[in-house]
Amino acid sequence: MVTMSTKNHKIDYTLHTHTRGFDGRNTVEEMVIAAKALGFNTIGFSNHFIVHPNIKKSKMYGYAARGGYENIYNDNVDNAMTRFAQHYQEVRSLREKYPDMKILCGMEMDWFQYDGWRDMANYAVARLNPDYVIGAMHFIDRGADGALNVHDIKNAGPRESGRLLREYYQNLMRLAEFDWRPMGFRFNWVAHFDLPRKVGLYYEDMENAALNDLARNSMPIELNTALMTRPNYPSVVKGRADKIAQIAGSGIVTLASDDAHDASRLGLNFDMVESWTEWQNINFCNNFNMLKKKIGVRAY
Repeated sequence: MVTMSTKNHKIDYTLHTHTRGFDGRNTVEEMVIAAKALGFNTIGFSNHFIVHPNIKKSKMYGYAARGGYENIYNDNVDNAMTRFAQHYQEVRSLREKYPDMKILCGMEMDWFQYDGWRDMANYAVARLNPDYVIGAMHFIDRGADGALNVHDIKNAGPRESGRLLREYYQNLMRLAEFDWRPMGFRFNWVAHFDLPRKVGLYYEDMENAALNDLARNSMPIELNTALMTRPNYPSVVKGRADKIAQIAGSGIVTLASDDAHDASRLGLNFDMVESWTEWQNINFCNNFNMLKKKIGVRAY
């Protein structure tokens, strides 16, 4: 059962969203109108920025092409940047039309370990100048063969699936320990650290270890509320809030994310998160003004 959003959240922002032209279902303006109607005062657009030289050789690429969203997987950074530049122009054009809404340009950038990723990422961020960059890890890099996503991991067979899942968590820990000092930017936060749960896969001890690494390296995390009512997601969601609070302590900034791919899912399950007293013990940001100070999100 999906818990739909309601008006007047304590959380006044929604920053992890996707739109038509990428893998979302609504236009930018339709998302703005829906967010305003729900009482949000800030919306950010964070479509996928996925660049891998062999991404189109991935098993999932054919599925993406059939679904009409193959253009989110780019083997050339300039093609990705052209699409984003046009998208950002559309986003910024709405600011004057909706002056009572903060409308931000973000991106959800996939982190890879291939040679050249650093230069590619710096190049793209310096020229596109987004208001924030969400770090994501949807794939396990397979070099010349492309990359495997969580659906590929699930379908690999029990033994191989377990091995790949461990590799996924190990890579997440490498992301947590990534040296940003030579870079021209830093991820503002890390998206859905528990992404394998989307397909019913998880090793709780390794997930907790990854969370520990993120906390130790002061990397903010999102609580992805879109996953909470999926059939494959464990029913003990509220208990996990306490676990995250226990691991993170007061040293990690946490924010809510609906990961909305259509307007009807904006603010999905935010009410559930707002009811958890566990979040009072950590740096959970329920308003945008607090958030932009703690994790460096810009606002025009």
